[in-house]
Amino acid sequence: MRIIIALCLITLFSCDSEYNLPDQHSGRYYGIDSIFRNQFALQLLDTLSNPVYLDVESLGSGLYDVYNDNGYWVRDGLITQNKLAIDISDFEGFIRFLDDSIYLEATANTDLILVSHKAYLSR
Repeated sequence: MRIIIALCLITLFSCDSEYNLPDQHSGRYYGIDSIFRNQFALQLLDTLSNPVYLDVESLGSGLYDVYNDNGYWVRDGLITQNKLAIDISDFEGFIRFLDDSIYLEATANTDLILVSHKAYLSR
């Protein structure tokens, strides 16, 4: 009888779907985005500070999307050395993953304007 009960329990537990641990980097991060702009033709320098959030979504196999309501910073980015490369919408830079936070640094440079984003965000 005990053997039958043990077999039934093993069968029940073996049919459960596999439990997936949440990804260590996935989630929503909040912080302040410091934006530095230099408009060359107008010789205008200005700095903005805006509250920002970024959603980090794991796609599996070390690939990530990083985005918010304004669009994507990273699409299908491969994480290497705890960093994701930013190469989207004329911006180049990186997102570095720290213990429970991220640091974003990105720059876009044309003949007319230089825009630089720097943000430290935490969960």
